[in-house]
Amino acid sequence: MRWTGTLSRYLIREVALYSLVGLLGVGSILVLQNLLRRLGDLGGIGISFGDMASVAGNLSAMLASYAVPVAFLFGVLAAIGRISADSEWTAMRALGISFAQIVRPVMILGCLVAVGTAHLLHNVEPKARRDMRTLAATVAANGSMIKAGQFIRLDNEGKRLLFVEDRSPELGLKGVVISDHTNQARPFTIFAESGSFAFDQETAAVTLTLAEGDIHFENQDSGTSKYRRIAFGNASYIFDLGDVLGSNVNRLRPPELETSTLRQILNNFRVEGVAPSWARVRQIEPYEIHLHRRYAVPFASVLFAFLGVALGVRRTRGARSWGALLCVVIVFLYYTALSFGIYLAENGFLPAMAALWLPNLLTAGLALATSLRARRIEL
Repeated sequence: MRWTGTLSRYLIREVALYSLVGLLGVGSILVLQNLLRRLGDLGGIGISFGDMASVAGNLSAMLASYAVPVAFLFGVLAAIGRISADSEWTAMRALGISFAQIVRPVMILGCLVAVGTAHLLHNVEPKARRDMRTLAATVAANGSMIKAGQFIRLDNEGKRLLFVEDRSPELGLKGVVISDHTNQARPFTIFAESGSFAFDQETAAVTLTLAEGDIHFENQDSGTSKYRRIAFGNASYIFDLGDVLGSNVNRLRPPELETSTLRQILNNFRVEGVAPSWARVRQIEPYEIHLHRRYAVPFASVLFAFLGVALGVRRTRGARSWGALLCVVIVFLYYTALSFGIYLAENGFLPAMAALWLPNLLTAGLALATSLRARRIEL
């Protein structure tokens, strides 16, 4: 029994070390990919370099529930593959070590990873999503996107440009120029002596209230010399940040809600047949999907432990190099099945519980088949 404890500690240490390497690699790729994808939108609202650190931290928390199970699967395949490639598995079998004795400590580690993943999904990820939305809304409300002496794009395509000669800490603007080419048939430019900035969190719209200015409409007909100019004492110019923040900033989406809130909304559907008045999404499917996802995905780590050991105990010298490739294939198949399950649930083809647990059932079947094959080889 003492020797078995030594073996268990050895296996757990090997799997944990490789999993840590996988987590650093997978986590870095996911965070950098998502951070680069968001840079355009976040930069458009004037987010600072210091805020980018908060964004990266929130992204790390949001993506950890994806990275941890993947890293654990890589750790199992790499560690068991190394043991097999170095003939340690052959030596263990010669000493009477069974397949079950190899699986047991890895399964215990898989259960711990499942508990950690569940914590990430139930608590860490929703909070990180809320913090991300709050950060973006705060930056937008402070008018950080408006910088004196610089042309600022008000959309991703650059069809709206804003120039402010000077601005005060109270969001007062001096010497405002706005170029709007969103309607190519009627582009115009606004010049105003002064203005102010206001952000509506409910609609995610920014209103520039302008004073003492002119609107100059560009002439699109080269054959005429007509020119149109409208002078104004006060005017409002509104543009939307909904693509970055989403509308109804104060109302949370299902992925941002706590598990208890998801259950409360679903209970309201069961009792009254509709969502509560304060709920942002009025359909039941998104709430069911995100609730069952928080229970189904953590269980994948337990299945990955069983499947990884069964696939890792290969007697070929190429077992070590197979680990990363097998990890990619299994992860691709699992998350493809998960996405397909979400699609089925969203469109009402399957209940959310059945659709979200479908990838686990498929993985369990594959794990059972590979483990039986490994046992037959052992015998």
